[in-house]
Amino acid sequence: MYKIERLLVALDLTEMDELLIKYTSHLAKFLKSEKVYFIHVSRDLELPEDLRKSYPDLMAPNDESIADSIDKVVNSSWESGFDCEKVIEIKEGDPSDQILKWVNIKDVDMMVMGRKRKLKGGGIVPNKIAKVAQTSLMIVPEDFDFKLDKIVVSADFSKHSKLAVEEAMAITKDKNINLSLVNVFRVPVGYNKTGKTYDEFATIMKGHAKNDFKDFVKRNDFPEDLECHFVLDDDDSPADKIFGFASDQNADMIIMGSKGRTGLASILLGSVAEKVVIYDSEIPLMIVKEKGENMGFLKALLKL
Repeated sequence: MYKIERLLVALDLTEMDELLIKYTSHLAKFLKSEKVYFIHVSRDLELPEDLRKSYPDLMAPNDESIADSIDKVVNSSWESGFDCEKVIEIKEGDPSDQILKWVNIKDVDMMVMGRKRKLKGGGIVPNKIAKVAQTSLMIVPEDFDFKLDKIVVSADFSKHSKLAVEEAMAITKDKNINLSLVNVFRVPVGYNKTGKTYDEFATIMKGHAKNDFKDFVKRNDFPEDLECHFVLDDDDSPADKIFGFASDQNADMIIMGSKGRTGLASILLGSVAEKVVIYDSEIPLMIVKEKGENMGFLKALLKL
């Protein structure tokens, strides 16, 4: 686990910004972050010269006026009172590319992005960022007011699950926050060739999952009272099961590992994480990545 000292908040000059800033003010307090970057990326407004002269009001506001506007929103929406350095950055170009570059330039530990459901504006697409970013990601739904009484960690007992559990334990340490794990398991294709029924093999797989959890706790020296629930994925919809469990538990945050792999494929999310990122949910989601993975390839990709 690494300490999340630098946060980056992606703003798009819509109503979503206020919620993200409020949420980040509390998140930074829980994580004891040292610096928060607020970044807005403006797309170039290309207009014919005669049209610019005829309609000067169509010109996009300059960087200074945008920064001043964001500064006002930050000052009014930073409600936790937590004192850390705040930096506003205005860039031009493709939002996803610019944000990914800035994440690397400033060695950002976690990005905070919004998930729009009803608000207008396309905003910045979290799943595009999540696929290639070498840092962790926090996705906040538009209608969520910050509270943190219960955290659910989705765990498959891999090394990436270890990172997710460690991050959750760091957040909940010395705080009255309930923490539990959920493991979504499946019955393998071809189970009927064993002579067992589906339900019988589901029981077998649950038993294996419980043993894997015990080994996971032991080898990582996690507390013995760490709680894990086991949910059968009977329709190949792991995201449904994860968010369904978290919703039933009234969870305020879901944390999971990226489940990256070695080589080129490791810059992508694991299949479950990718489905969870695009899931339309009211629960904030934290995707924890091992910082620095695939930096060489990412720099080449972004031509840094």
